[in-house]
Amino acid sequence: AVAARAPAQATVAASGPTVVGACPRPGCGGQIFLGRKGYGCSHYKTGCSFVIWKSSLGRTLTDAMVRSLIEKGKTGKLKFKDASGESYEARIALANPNTGELALERE
Repeated sequence: AVAARAPAQATVAASGPTVVGACPRPGCGGQIFLGRKGYGCSHYKTGCSFVIWKSSLGRTLTDAMVRSLIEKGKTGKLKFKDASGESYEARIALANPNTGELALERE
């Protein structure tokens, strides 16, 4: 049974990075995939500079959050704390679809 699993694991490892969606940069046509430190475009070698860092705005972003950002332009409501420790709700929004720059939209 162990020998039967080994080829399947090798296939999964060889399948490449996790793709979360299409690049939102106008005219790009690349795919956004998870890298070591962030989510970048598969067309980075040909000049696309779109990237969303995994650690952004005090949060560690998930695949689902990034998928929402590139498809809808923002995440669902999230809880944050301000400098004084007060909790508030906000959404992370895609401020610039050319670069992947993010901003908080406070509720």
